[in-house]
Amino acid sequence: MPDHLGMDDGNTELAMRPDGFHYKRGHHAYAAPAVPLRDRQGRKVNFADLMEFDGPVLLNFIFTSCATICPVQSATFGQVQPDLAAVDDRYLMVSISIDPEYDTPRRLREYAELHDARDNWVMLTGQFDDIFAVVRAFDAVYKGENKMYHRPLTFLRANAGAKWLRLEGLLGAEELAEEYAKLLRPEVN
Repeated sequence: MPDHLGMDDGNTELAMRPDGFHYKRGHHAYAAPAVPLRDRQGRKVNFADLMEFDGPVLLNFIFTSCATICPVQSATFGQVQPDLAAVDDRYLMVSISIDPEYDTPRRLREYAELHDARDNWVMLTGQFDDIFAVVRAFDAVYKGENKMYHRPLTFLRANAGAKWLRLEGLLGAEELAEEYAKLLRPEVN
């Protein structure tokens, strides 16, 4: 897995999955840009306002026609929902399409249904420039601005004032639930 340019050695650690594969962990402060996006119902959503949610947030970047990492990340989000609710049920999951030309609100609704998305899993699309402003803000720029080169990134935050935990690599539902529990209840873990 290529090193992420924005992660210095002092802010990154490796974690191990049960299957022996590693993923990177790092804590970062990201500022959410105030850009207009659309949810799967077609409603306008100001991204910065959405990120003011004062509870746990999980965020990733996907596109519905992806045949590689996006189905895995989305399946993980779908499978982990009951485990997250068992720790703290007032969470928000956000998946942002990096292919807004193809991923219409209707396609996001179908994708949400495919992955059993609950109401607190928000899927967003919008204008390419607005989407890319969010991608840049989360230091998730992919090679040559070609969506096929995007990395498997998941971001978690305990509350509105907290830094983001950046997870780089494919995680299963068990690992993601464990990271969520550690983030929200560090004294227990």
